[in-house]
Amino acid sequence: MDESTDVLLISILAIPFVIAIQAWVKKRKDSRRNEEGEEEFKTTREALFAFLLEGLAIVGGLAILIAATSGILRYVINTYS
Repeated sequence: MDESTDVLLISILAIPFVIAIQAWVKKRKDSRRNEEGEEEFKTTREALFAFLLEGLAIVGGLAILIAATSGILRYVINTYS
């Protein structure tokens, strides 16, 4: 295997990881919803921790998705041009 194939494989394998991160964040948010559909927190500390943790997960997932997409595009450009 050459380097471009390695990058392609890593990029393709990163996409399910991003999907899992997004599903985890959605599950956490849904577990805090009340009957009206609003998120409820017991304490301010819990709210801040959730915002920080989930925010980092979303931003990190987006960064991984951008890197994976660029790896796939780079492979396609290098292979077919």
